[in-house]
Amino acid sequence: MPTAPNLPVNKAIPQFAIPISVVALRAEAFSPGDKTIVISLTTKFSSVERTYSVPLECFYELAGDLQILNAFPDMTD
Repeated sequence: MPTAPNLPVNKAIPQFAIPISVVALRAEAFSPGDKTIVISLTTKFSSVERTYSVPLECFYELAGDLQILNAFPDMTD
């Protein structure tokens, strides 16, 4: 099974996963009631901007994953 560079073995990318190149990512709105953020993204091979509603908790998990990958500075310092 192929793995992404510098990822631990347990973070292997499944064979059926094909990465999509995102060229723009923006936060559009925040809904405090249901704790979701509306984001818009544009991919490399499409000019269509897609909009998604993402639970706030996902961003906390993403920040943690980025810190593990050393791709995001520790903001607690």
